[in-house]
Amino acid sequence: MKKLLCSEWIKFRSDYMSVGLAIIFVVLLPFLMLSLDDVKNVGLEKRVMSELLHALYLAQIAIIIFASFHFGQEFVKSSFRTNCLAVPKRKKWLLAKFIFFFLLLFFLYFLALLLCLLLIIFYFKLNLTMPLLLNVGRQVIPALISNFVFAFLAAGLTLIFQSWRVATAILFPLLLGLSHLLLTFFREAKYLPDLATLSLFDYKEVAEKIELSGLGIQVLWLCLIVGSAIFLTLKRDVR
Repeated sequence: MKKLLCSEWIKFRSDYMSVGLAIIFVVLLPFLMLSLDDVKNVGLEKRVMSELLHALYLAQIAIIIFASFHFGQEFVKSSFRTNCLAVPKRKKWLLAKFIFFFLLLFFLYFLALLLCLLLIIFYFKLNLTMPLLLNVGRQVIPALISNFVFAFLAAGLTLIFQSWRVATAILFPLLLGLSHLLLTFFREAKYLPDLATLSLFDYKEVAEKIELSGLGIQVLWLCLIVGSAIFLTLKRDVR
């Protein structure tokens, strides 16, 4: 497993496009936080928290492109066939790929949120008290989980269709408003993965309860898509 993880790291750092997309994502989150100013006439804490959550929502667009492209590289120049021949146990290869991607996402979000934290301290000049940090964690963690799920949905779709472009073409319009359009015609559209967790990206006062049922719906989508991706990948003929 260690050798497979090292192999994934070497492949990632050797792909300048993937590295570039990762850097863009890290910088994009604090940039969006600076650019958004959609909450006016409210306290500084509420404004900062609202902009951070909205930035996390918009950053999903970047993360699905990154996730799709990262997994899509397996289907360029017979890379998938080479990997399957080099590692006969595809389950082990898939597990290593998913673990590496999770660790990579964790690191990228850590860097991006660290930059956002520095913005909160030095640009917005907000004093970081323990109650504030607890409130930030209480609201940001569910939103982060949703982002991670969306990234793995993109990865799963890429493995199913063997194309990062198809995966992006499916998820990109949903985040840009297609799901809202569908909701005007079909009530069932509220169960789409982006609409199910939309409330997680709205700021709530400390006393308000955060609705987590949408995460459950998103996890069901994750099980369906990633489960199908794993099944098809294990059964795919590379001869």
